[in-house]
Amino acid sequence: MLNKNLSFINNKFENINLNKHFHEEYSFSLIYDGNHLYQNEKEKFSLGSGIIQVVNPYEIHSTKNSSWSYLNIMLNKDLINDININLKQNDNIKDILFNSLIEDKIAVRLFYKLFILLKNNSKNSLEIDISLIEFFEYIIKHHSSSKIESFADITCSKKDINIALEYMNDYLKKDDITLDKISAQIGISKYHFIKEFKKHIGLTPNQYLQIKKTNWSKELIKNMPLSHIAYECGFSDQSYMIKVFKSFYGFTPSKLKKIII
Repeated sequence: MLNKNLSFINNKFENINLNKHFHEEYSFSLIYDGNHLYQNEKEKFSLGSGIIQVVNPYEIHSTKNSSWSYLNIMLNKDLINDININLKQNDNIKDILFNSLIEDKIAVRLFYKLFILLKNNSKNSLEIDISLIEFFEYIIKHHSSSKIESFADITCSKKDINIALEYMNDYLKKDDITLDKISAQIGISKYHFIKEFKKHIGLTPNQYLQIKKTNWSKELIKNMPLSHIAYECGFSDQSYMIKVFKSFYGFTPSKLKKIII
């Protein structure tokens, strides 16, 4: 779903002028170097490092004699509408407008995390999905025409969470488990499931699964090469498994393997 609904690029311009134009998608650009002299339908801006520049669909904008580097993510309207509608549980609320500039350290951190996951071609669709929802839930609440008080308050019980946990614990390790599949087990939107899961468990669904996969890898460490273990336990590759393993245990799987032997 993500590939056809968004695109991303790390780009750099040198002394460029861009004539008036518009996009049909939402465009979010985190500037990390240089200065962008930018004009939309209402204002002129001089944008520097650490600012997220937003261009809403069909918003006419241009650039004058600018040199800047930026990380950009473009998403189509359907994806943003889907997030917004589900958060509000209101099918009539569509095509929201985001603020032209977002100067917010939390938003920047969430954006950068999402971009890095996309850039590294993460095969963990659940991890990308969670990161995407976290970023857009935050900026919809704090940097858009939507109002925070209008978000739907959907909760689930500990019994519901246990049903989801049972499904997460029992699925085949090599299968691709998605947020949609997990939340469907208890009949709740994935957008609200993330919040409820974290409230009850203290972790995101992806963090929980990473811990489970790491524990599974320990069971195989004695008799199997690391590359095979990564595959059997559902990691995207061996290097990512080592990184996750070390983040929990403070040492690599190879060191544990030597200790066991």
